[in-house]
Amino acid sequence: MSHLYVHTPFCLSKCAYCALRSSAIAQSAIPADFPDLIVREFTLRSASLPPFRPSTIYFGGGTPAMLGVDGLERLARALAAVGVVPVPNCEWTVEFNPSPSLFSPELLERLLAVGVNRASIGVQSLDDSVLARVGRIHNAAEAEKAVAVAKAAGFGSVGIDLIAGLPGDDDAKWRATLDRAIALGVQHISVYALTVEEGTPLAAAVAANSVRLPGDDAMLARLAAAEEALAKAGFHRYEISNYALPGHECRHNLACWRGEDYLGLGPGASSRTGLMRRTNSQDWRKWREAVLASRLPPADDEDTLTSADDAEERFVFGLRMEEGVSPAGFATRFPSAAQHVARWEKALAALAAVGIVSEISAGRWALTGRGREVADSAIERLLQ
Repeated sequence: MSHLYVHTPFCLSKCAYCALRSSAIAQSAIPADFPDLIVREFTLRSASLPPFRPSTIYFGGGTPAMLGVDGLERLARALAAVGVVPVPNCEWTVEFNPSPSLFSPELLERLLAVGVNRASIGVQSLDDSVLARVGRIHNAAEAEKAVAVAKAAGFGSVGIDLIAGLPGDDDAKWRATLDRAIALGVQHISVYALTVEEGTPLAAAVAANSVRLPGDDAMLARLAAAEEALAKAGFHRYEISNYALPGHECRHNLACWRGEDYLGLGPGASSRTGLMRRTNSQDWRKWREAVLASRLPPADDEDTLTSADDAEERFVFGLRMEEGVSPAGFATRFPSAAQHVARWEKALAALAAVGIVSEISAGRWALTGRGREVADSAIERLLQ
Protein backbone atom coordinates (compact mmCIF):
# COMPACT_ATOMS: atom_id res chain seq x y z
CA MET A 1 0.00 0.00 0.00
CA SER A 2 1.04 3.61 -0.56
CA HIS A 3 0.59 6.46 1.88
CA LEU A 4 1.33 10.16 1.43
CA TYR A 5 2.32 12.75 4.03
CA VAL A 6 2.62 16.44 3.12
CA HIS A 7 4.30 18.74 5.64
CA THR A 8 3.57 22.45 5.89
CA PRO A 9 6.25 23.80 8.26
CA PHE A 10 4.66 27.17 9.02
CA CYS A 11 2.81 28.48 12.09
CA LEU A 12 1.68 31.94 13.14
CA SER A 13 3.56 31.39 16.41
CA LYS A 14 5.41 28.59 18.20
CA CYS A 15 3.88 27.20 21.37
CA ALA A 16 6.08 27.09 24.46
CA TYR A 17 6.37 23.28 24.42
CA CYS A 18 6.71 22.75 20.67
CA ALA A 19 9.81 21.12 19.15
CA LEU A 20 8.12 20.06 15.92
CA ARG A 21 9.64 20.87 12.54
CA SER A 22 7.90 24.19 12.08
CA SER A 23 8.72 27.90 11.96
CA ALA A 24 6.80 30.95 13.15
CA ILE A 25 6.14 33.19 10.16
CA ALA A 26 3.58 35.68 8.89
CA GLN A 27 1.25 34.23 6.26
CA SER A 28 2.30 37.00 3.89
CA ALA A 29 5.92 35.82 4.11
CA ILE A 30 5.18 32.26 2.92
CA PRO A 31 6.34 31.83 -0.69
CA ALA A 32 3.35 31.81 -3.01
CA ASP A 33 4.91 28.92 -4.94
CA PHE A 34 5.05 26.58 -1.92
CA PRO A 35 2.13 24.36 -3.11
CA ASP A 36 3.70 24.11 -6.58
CA LEU A 37 7.06 23.13 -5.10
CA ILE A 38 5.44 20.30 -3.11
CA VAL A 39 4.13 18.99 -6.42
CA ARG A 40 7.52 19.44 -8.06
CA GLU A 41 9.16 17.44 -5.26
CA PHE A 42 6.66 14.67 -5.91
CA THR A 43 7.57 14.58 -9.61
CA LEU A 44 11.27 14.41 -8.69
CA ARG A 45 10.61 11.41 -6.46
CA SER A 46 7.97 9.66 -8.55
CA ALA A 47 10.48 8.57 -11.20
CA SER A 48 11.69 5.92 -8.74
CA LEU A 49 8.22 4.95 -7.51
CA PRO A 50 5.53 2.67 -8.90
CA PRO A 51 2.23 4.33 -9.88
CA PHE A 52 1.21 6.23 -6.77
CA ARG A 53 -2.31 5.51 -5.60
CA PRO A 54 -2.36 6.33 -1.89
CA SER A 55 -4.81 4.66 0.45
CA THR A 56 -4.23 7.45 2.99
CA ILE A 57 -3.15 11.09 2.65
CA TYR A 58 -2.19 13.28 5.59
CA PHE A 59 -1.57 17.04 5.42
CA GLY A 60 0.20 17.97 8.65
CA GLY A 61 2.48 20.58 10.09
CA GLY A 62 2.94 23.17 11.35
CA THR A 63 -0.38 24.50 10.18
CA PRO A 64 -1.51 23.52 6.66
CA ALA A 65 -4.10 26.31 6.65
CA MET A 66 -1.23 28.81 6.65
CA LEU A 67 -1.24 28.21 2.88
CA GLY A 68 -4.69 29.81 2.74
CA VAL A 69 -7.87 28.48 1.21
CA ASP A 70 -6.61 28.95 -2.35
CA GLY A 71 -3.18 27.52 -1.61
CA LEU A 72 -4.45 24.33 0.01
CA GLU A 73 -7.00 23.72 -2.71
CA ARG A 74 -4.38 24.36 -5.40
CA LEU A 75 -2.01 21.92 -3.74
CA ALA A 76 -4.63 19.17 -3.61
CA ARG A 77 -5.68 19.62 -7.23
CA ALA A 78 -2.10 19.90 -8.50
CA LEU A 79 -1.11 16.63 -6.82
CA ALA A 80 -3.98 14.90 -8.60
CA ALA A 81 -2.84 16.41 -11.91
CA VAL A 82 0.63 14.84 -11.60
CA GLY A 83 -0.56 11.35 -10.78
CA VAL A 84 -1.51 11.20 -7.11
CA VAL A 85 -4.81 9.38 -7.53
CA PRO A 86 -6.29 8.22 -4.22
CA VAL A 87 -7.83 4.77 -4.09
CA PRO A 88 -11.58 4.56 -3.47
CA ASN A 89 -12.37 5.19 0.20
CA CYS A 90 -9.00 6.89 0.73
CA GLU A 91 -8.67 8.44 4.19
CA TRP A 92 -7.56 12.06 3.66
CA THR A 93 -6.73 13.98 6.83
CA VAL A 94 -5.89 17.65 7.28
CA GLU A 95 -4.64 19.07 10.58
CA PHE A 96 -6.29 22.31 11.68
CA ASN A 97 -5.61 25.03 14.21
CA PRO A 98 -9.01 26.13 15.58
CA SER A 99 -8.11 29.83 15.63
CA PRO A 100 -10.73 31.78 13.59
CA SER A 101 -7.92 33.36 11.57
CA LEU A 102 -6.96 29.91 10.27
CA PHE A 103 -10.25 28.03 10.28
CA SER A 104 -13.35 28.88 8.26
CA PRO A 105 -16.40 27.17 6.74
CA GLU A 106 -15.12 28.14 3.28
CA LEU A 107 -11.84 26.32 3.89
CA LEU A 108 -13.68 23.18 4.98
CA GLU A 109 -16.11 23.34 2.06
CA ARG A 110 -13.35 23.57 -0.53
CA LEU A 111 -11.28 20.82 1.06
CA LEU A 112 -14.28 18.51 1.16
CA ALA A 113 -14.78 19.19 -2.56
CA VAL A 114 -11.30 17.86 -3.40
CA GLY A 115 -11.69 14.70 -1.30
CA VAL A 116 -10.58 15.55 2.24
CA ASN A 117 -12.78 13.57 4.64
CA ARG A 118 -11.08 13.66 8.04
CA ALA A 119 -10.26 16.65 10.28
CA SER A 120 -7.72 16.63 13.10
CA ILE A 121 -8.01 19.73 15.28
CA GLY A 122 -5.26 20.83 17.66
CA VAL A 123 -7.23 21.64 20.79
CA GLN A 124 -4.61 20.68 23.46
CA SER A 125 -6.73 21.94 26.38
CA LEU A 126 -10.21 23.33 26.98
CA ASP A 127 -9.12 25.63 29.77
CA ASP A 128 -8.43 29.22 28.69
CA SER A 129 -5.80 29.89 31.35
CA VAL A 130 -3.80 26.81 30.32
CA LEU A 131 -4.05 27.65 26.61
CA ALA A 132 -2.85 31.20 27.19
CA ARG A 133 0.05 30.07 29.35
CA VAL A 134 1.54 27.84 26.63
CA GLY A 135 1.00 30.35 23.84
CA ARG A 136 -1.90 28.81 21.95
CA ILE A 137 -3.64 31.37 19.70
CA HIS A 138 -7.16 30.04 20.29
CA ASN A 139 -9.40 29.77 23.32
CA ALA A 140 -11.68 26.97 24.46
CA ALA A 141 -14.84 28.42 22.93
CA GLU A 142 -13.11 28.78 19.55
CA ALA A 143 -11.95 25.18 19.72
CA GLU A 144 -15.47 23.96 20.49
CA LYS A 145 -16.88 26.07 17.66
CA ALA A 146 -14.30 24.68 15.21
CA VAL A 147 -15.33 21.13 16.06
CA ALA A 148 -19.01 21.98 15.60
CA VAL A 149 -18.30 23.63 12.22
CA ALA A 150 -16.28 20.61 11.02
CA LYS A 151 -19.04 18.21 12.02
CA ALA A 152 -21.72 20.34 10.38
CA ALA A 153 -19.63 20.64 7.19
CA GLY A 154 -19.83 16.89 6.66
CA PHE A 155 -16.44 15.46 7.60
CA GLY A 156 -16.79 11.72 8.05
CA SER A 157 -14.46 11.73 11.03
CA VAL A 158 -13.37 14.54 13.35
CA GLY A 159 -10.57 14.17 15.89
CA ILE A 160 -8.91 16.41 18.45
CA ASP A 161 -5.57 16.42 20.27
CA LEU A 162 -5.16 16.95 24.01
CA ILE A 163 -1.97 17.26 26.07
CA ALA A 164 -1.80 16.09 29.68
CA GLY A 165 0.43 17.92 32.13
CA LEU A 166 0.57 21.39 30.55
CA PRO A 167 1.77 24.26 32.78
CA GLY A 168 -1.05 25.64 34.87
CA ASP A 169 -3.15 22.50 34.55
CA ASP A 170 -4.30 20.51 37.55
CA ASP A 171 -6.48 17.47 38.18
CA ALA A 172 -9.71 19.47 38.23
CA LYS A 173 -8.94 21.39 35.04
CA TRP A 174 -7.83 18.19 33.30
CA ARG A 175 -11.02 16.35 34.19
CA ALA A 176 -13.08 19.32 33.03
CA THR A 177 -11.18 19.30 29.72
CA LEU A 178 -11.89 15.59 29.32
CA ASP A 179 -15.60 16.06 30.04
CA ARG A 180 -15.88 18.95 27.56
CA ALA A 181 -13.91 17.02 24.94
CA ILE A 182 -16.20 14.02 25.18
CA ALA A 183 -19.26 16.28 24.98
CA LEU A 184 -18.05 17.58 21.61
CA GLY A 185 -19.14 14.34 19.96
CA VAL A 186 -15.88 13.72 18.07
CA GLN A 187 -14.84 10.27 16.90
CA HIS A 188 -11.12 10.38 17.73
CA ILE A 189 -9.14 11.84 20.64
CA SER A 190 -5.36 11.77 20.96
CA VAL A 191 -4.00 12.21 24.49
CA TYR A 192 -0.30 12.99 24.68
CA ALA A 193 1.79 13.26 27.83
CA LEU A 194 3.67 16.55 27.84
CA THR A 195 7.38 16.12 27.17
CA VAL A 196 9.95 18.83 27.80
CA GLU A 197 11.90 19.15 24.57
CA GLU A 198 15.38 20.62 24.54
CA GLY A 199 15.58 24.11 23.05
CA THR A 200 11.96 25.08 23.70
CA PRO A 201 10.82 28.01 25.88
CA LEU A 202 9.22 25.45 28.19
CA ALA A 203 12.57 23.71 28.72
CA ALA A 204 14.18 27.04 29.58
CA ALA A 205 11.38 27.85 32.02
CA VAL A 206 11.66 24.46 33.71
CA ALA A 207 15.45 24.85 34.00
CA ALA A 208 14.95 28.28 35.59
CA ASN A 209 12.38 26.84 38.04
CA SER A 210 9.80 29.34 36.82
CA VAL A 211 7.49 26.52 35.73
CA ARG A 212 6.64 23.44 37.76
CA LEU A 213 5.30 20.40 35.99
CA PRO A 214 3.53 17.34 37.42
CA GLY A 215 5.74 14.50 38.57
CA ASP A 216 5.63 11.01 37.12
CA ASP A 217 2.89 9.77 39.46
CA ALA A 218 0.69 12.80 38.77
CA MET A 219 1.18 12.44 35.03
CA LEU A 220 0.27 8.75 35.12
CA ALA A 221 -2.84 9.63 37.14
CA ARG A 222 -3.90 12.13 34.44
CA LEU A 223 -3.39 9.57 31.69
CA ALA A 224 -5.33 6.99 33.71
CA ALA A 225 -8.16 9.50 34.19
CA ALA A 226 -8.26 10.02 30.42
CA GLU A 227 -8.39 6.30 29.73
CA GLU A 228 -11.19 5.79 32.25
CA ALA A 229 -13.30 8.70 31.01
CA LEU A 230 -12.84 7.86 27.33
CA ALA A 231 -13.56 4.16 27.86
CA LYS A 232 -16.85 5.06 29.54
CA ALA A 233 -17.70 7.18 26.49
CA GLY A 234 -17.10 4.26 24.11
CA PHE A 235 -13.56 5.05 22.95
CA HIS A 236 -10.96 2.31 22.78
CA ARG A 237 -7.25 2.91 23.22
CA TYR A 238 -6.03 1.46 19.95
CA GLU A 239 -2.54 2.92 20.38
CA ILE A 240 -0.71 4.28 23.42
CA SER A 241 -1.72 7.90 22.79
CA ASN A 242 -4.80 7.44 20.61
CA TYR A 243 -8.45 6.68 21.30
CA ALA A 244 -11.22 6.19 18.77
CA LEU A 245 -14.80 5.13 18.46
CA PRO A 246 -15.00 1.83 16.53
CA GLY A 247 -14.23 2.36 12.86
CA HIS A 248 -12.65 5.79 13.34
CA GLU A 249 -9.05 4.85 14.03
CA CYS A 250 -6.58 6.97 12.05
CA ARG A 251 -5.70 4.66 9.17
CA HIS A 252 -2.68 6.72 8.16
CA ASN A 253 -1.05 6.38 11.56
CA LEU A 254 -2.01 2.71 11.77
CA ALA A 255 -0.21 2.14 8.47
CA CYS A 256 2.97 3.71 9.88
CA TRP A 257 2.79 1.65 13.07
CA ARG A 258 2.19 -1.51 11.07
CA GLY A 259 5.35 -0.92 9.07
CA GLU A 260 3.85 0.12 5.74
CA ASP A 261 5.71 2.49 3.42
CA TYR A 262 4.91 6.18 3.16
CA LEU A 263 6.20 9.10 1.11
CA GLY A 264 6.81 12.42 2.81
CA LEU A 265 6.87 15.71 0.89
CA GLY A 266 7.88 19.14 2.15
CA PRO A 267 10.52 20.60 4.47
CA GLY A 268 11.10 18.30 7.44
CA ALA A 269 8.93 15.50 6.05
CA SER A 270 10.04 11.90 6.61
CA SER A 271 9.68 9.01 4.15
CA ARG A 272 9.95 5.26 4.49
CA THR A 273 10.19 3.49 1.14
CA GLY A 274 11.59 0.00 1.02
CA LEU A 275 14.91 -0.03 2.89
CA MET A 276 15.32 3.74 2.63
CA ARG A 277 14.64 6.11 5.54
CA ARG A 278 14.86 9.80 4.73
CA THR A 279 13.95 13.08 6.44
CA ASN A 280 14.07 16.24 4.35
CA SER A 281 15.96 19.22 5.71
CA GLN A 282 13.67 21.24 7.94
CA ASP A 283 15.16 24.45 6.58
CA TRP A 284 12.37 25.41 4.19
CA ARG A 285 14.62 27.87 2.34
CA LYS A 286 17.19 25.17 1.52
CA TRP A 287 14.35 22.82 0.56
CA ARG A 288 12.86 25.47 -1.76
CA GLU A 289 16.21 26.31 -3.35
CA ALA A 290 16.85 22.67 -4.24
CA VAL A 291 13.38 21.94 -5.60
CA LEU A 292 13.40 25.14 -7.67
CA ALA A 293 16.59 23.84 -9.26
CA SER A 294 14.90 20.46 -9.93
CA ARG A 295 17.12 18.73 -7.36
CA LEU A 296 16.00 16.45 -4.58
CA PRO A 297 15.98 18.49 -1.37
CA PRO A 298 18.83 17.98 1.11
CA ALA A 299 18.24 15.51 3.91
CA ASP A 300 18.75 15.94 7.64
CA ASP A 301 18.81 12.14 7.95
CA GLU A 302 19.09 9.42 5.35
CA ASP A 303 19.79 5.73 5.84
CA THR A 304 19.53 2.52 3.88
CA LEU A 305 18.90 -0.34 6.28
CA THR A 306 19.67 -4.00 5.88
CA SER A 307 16.59 -6.12 5.30
CA ALA A 308 16.96 -7.61 8.80
CA ASP A 309 17.21 -4.21 10.52
CA ASP A 310 14.33 -2.94 8.41
CA ALA A 311 12.14 -5.82 9.54
CA GLU A 312 13.07 -5.29 13.18
CA GLU A 313 12.28 -1.57 13.03
CA ARG A 314 8.89 -2.27 11.50
CA PHE A 315 8.12 -4.95 14.08
CA VAL A 316 8.80 -3.03 17.27
CA PHE A 317 6.46 -0.17 16.40
CA GLY A 318 3.62 -2.66 16.36
CA LEU A 319 3.92 -3.11 20.10
CA ARG A 320 2.47 0.39 20.55
CA MET A 321 -0.90 -0.81 19.31
CA GLU A 322 -3.79 -2.49 21.07
CA GLU A 323 -3.68 -5.28 18.47
CA GLY A 324 -0.13 -6.15 19.55
CA VAL A 325 2.45 -8.15 17.64
CA SER A 326 2.94 -11.71 16.44
CA PRO A 327 6.60 -12.58 15.81
CA ALA A 328 5.80 -15.61 13.66
CA GLY A 329 3.07 -13.81 11.74
CA PHE A 330 5.36 -10.88 11.10
CA ALA A 331 8.08 -13.17 9.76
CA THR A 332 5.56 -14.52 7.25
CA ARG A 333 5.09 -10.96 5.99
CA PHE A 334 8.78 -10.08 6.14
CA PRO A 335 10.90 -13.24 5.67
CA SER A 336 14.06 -11.40 6.70
CA ALA A 337 12.59 -11.19 10.21
CA ALA A 338 12.76 -14.95 10.66
CA GLN A 339 16.19 -14.71 12.27
CA HIS A 340 14.73 -12.51 15.05
CA VAL A 341 11.64 -14.57 15.93
CA ALA A 342 13.19 -16.75 18.64
CA ARG A 343 14.83 -13.72 20.33
CA TRP A 344 11.60 -11.70 20.18
CA GLU A 345 9.57 -14.55 21.64
CA LYS A 346 12.08 -14.98 24.47
CA ALA A 347 12.05 -11.23 25.22
CA LEU A 348 8.24 -11.10 25.17
CA ALA A 349 8.01 -14.06 27.55
CA ALA A 350 10.40 -12.28 29.92
CA LEU A 351 8.32 -9.10 29.72
CA ALA A 352 5.16 -11.12 30.37
CA ALA A 353 6.72 -12.56 33.52
CA VAL A 354 6.91 -9.06 35.03
CA GLY A 355 3.50 -7.92 33.79
CA ILE A 356 4.63 -5.69 30.93
CA VAL A 357 2.97 -7.66 28.10
CA SER A 358 0.40 -10.41 27.91
CA GLU A 359 -0.37 -13.05 25.29
CA ILE A 360 -3.74 -11.93 23.95
CA SER A 361 -4.06 -14.88 21.56
CA ALA A 362 -1.82 -17.72 20.44
CA GLY A 363 1.54 -16.18 19.60
CA ARG A 364 0.29 -12.56 19.72
CA TRP A 365 1.43 -10.20 22.45
CA ALA A 366 0.27 -6.76 23.59
CA LEU A 367 1.27 -4.28 26.27
CA THR A 368 -0.62 -4.41 29.55
CA GLY A 369 -1.81 -1.27 31.33
CA ARG A 370 1.45 -1.23 33.23
CA GLY A 371 3.35 -1.90 30.02
CA ARG A 372 1.90 1.18 28.33
CA GLU A 373 3.51 3.26 31.07
CA VAL A 374 6.97 1.91 30.15
CA ALA A 375 6.46 1.24 26.45
CA ASP A 376 9.77 2.73 25.36
CA SER A 377 11.66 0.43 27.72
CA ALA A 378 9.72 -2.58 26.45
CA ILE A 379 10.52 -1.70 22.84
CA GLU A 380 14.19 -1.25 23.77
CA ARG A 381 14.14 -4.77 25.30
CA LEU A 382 12.94 -6.20 21.99
CA LEU A 383 15.75 -4.43 20.16
CA GLN A 384 18.49 -5.79 22.42
